Amino acid sequence: MAETLDVRRHIRATLNGMDRRLGLRQWLWRDADAGAELRFMQSDARDPFTSLPALEHPRPNTVLDIGGNHGQFAKEMFRVFPGATVYSFEPLPECYAELRALAALHPELHPIHVAISDETGERDFWVSRFRDSSSMQEMLPSHVEAWPNTEVEAKITVRAETLDAVASQLKLVPPVLAKLDIQGHELAAIAGGRETLARCQRVMLECNFAPLYKGQPTFVELYDAMRSLGFLFDGFIVPLRHPRTHELLSADAVFYRPAPLSL
Repeated sequence: MAETLDVRRHIRATLNGMDRRLGLRQWLWRDADAGAELRFMQSDARDPFTSLPALEHPRPNTVLDIGGNHGQFAKEMFRVFPGATVYSFEPLPECYAELRALAALHPELHPIHVAISDETGERDFWVSRFRDSSSMQEMLPSHVEAWPNTEVEAKITVRAETLDAVASQLKLVPPVLAKLDIQGHELAAIAGGRETLARCQRVMLECNFAPLYKGQPTFVELYDAMRSLGFLFDGFIVPLRHPRTHELLSADAVFYRPAPLSL
């Protein structure tokens, strides 16, 4: 087992070195599936959604995939947590179509064509050439400076709902894991989903450390919101750095609900 972990660490170090020199990560991210595979290769744990392998979380029965995109995260759920029910929320019509096609192969996947926010109604949505970077928050020039292939192609109108309103119609079998990867709109989604998130055991939030989107929340704001719901901070996973300066631009912040103390 120790030898296997050493090999994995060596491969990870080699990949990270190639990324620093050649921008390997950005090149691979042109293919969503390849990018997802590279991101999740960074963990040695069987459960890659914790910063500490020794911190064991219960296996989720339900997954809320907020920001479903091409289905990268849903596919990872099928691999790591087979049998879990996955609800993927995605406002972009073309990405929603991809999720529908994926659901034909995985009946445990349930795509929902909606953007998750703090209120119901029609909202502006900026579509990036790199669809993963699309958002209800307007993209800043610094984002395009770091990743030139992410410039905005169009602004469309999408239907928005609160997580609490949509989840009230869903069957959420605990433990529940929620992932919010919606490009700077995470705090609004939390505000409209407090009742639902309070039912989750673990929540993953994309957190931007550099100014990438207008009105994006700070880590402190996200941390305070999650602590107010009774969550503890696990740590950061999947760090993303500027391809030239190596500045840490974003990472996924993992929060969890501690198990009750046994008497």
